[in-house]
Amino acid sequence: MRHRIFLSLLLCASAATAGSAPPPLAITSQSDARTIIRAVPEEAATDRFEVLAADNELVSYVGLSDGDVGGVVFRAGKLYGTLTRAQADTFYACRGYATARHQYWAQDAARWARSLVQAAHPATDVELRFTGKSTLKSIKAVLDNPAIGQVKAIVEMGTNPLNVVKVLSKTRDEHRQREHDKDMLEELGKLVPGDSETRLAEVLHPEDLTFLERGIIMAYPKYSVDFLVRDGKIQALQQPSFLQIARVKSALFYAPNMQWARCTAEAWPQAVPAAPQ
Repeated sequence: MRHRIFLSLLLCASAATAGSAPPPLAITSQSDARTIIRAVPEEAATDRFEVLAADNELVSYVGLSDGDVGGVVFRAGKLYGTLTRAQADTFYACRGYATARHQYWAQDAARWARSLVQAAHPATDVELRFTGKSTLKSIKAVLDNPAIGQVKAIVEMGTNPLNVVKVLSKTRDEHRQREHDKDMLEELGKLVPGDSETRLAEVLHPEDLTFLERGIIMAYPKYSVDFLVRDGKIQALQQPSFLQIARVKSALFYAPNMQWARCTAEAWPQAVPAAPQ
């Protein structure tokens, strides 16, 4: 049985103690973008990406599932600003809308990144507070829990003793697979925009491939991550895989009262629903 594994490309968060919220996360102008994004608990993040924008500037982003701050924007690896909750929800929905309409958002990554930076509220320091609770759109909720297979095997051992040998063998096989996955995650996690397509393919052959007018998407559904490649280089990496969600769970992109016609790379800030009267 194949299980999706939570991919630590940008996130290596430690789980909070059961029943308690993770500690606040302080971000300053000196903080490193990847270090911060990795520190955001998986139940608190909706998505994260790194893209090469205009003049090959690196723009990074992490969307947040709860709290006062909706998302955090980084330029050249350093804090730039934040999005409000309404802005972040709209940014997520509009990129999903574009992808579901077969216009994968990251093929226009430079334009989305430019409007993201323009919409962000500049900040020199930010403190993120987490509740420890997951939402339907959190990365933790979107991805399958890799421990489920192990739990099922233990249940089978208790309810059907005749399958003990078979289940124990299956458990060992799954343990070896998880160790292999951990090795793959470590190597994939070293890749950044600007690295070569060849290096990505050497780490792991794509599980899915989509041809675009400008570039290709090398996708890894097992890990729910997309790499956009153009001219032989990684231009963007995105998790969770918006391509995968668009195919099987497009309802996650829904937001009430959204002005969908404005969901373009430039106009998405105007798609924010009006506040209820």
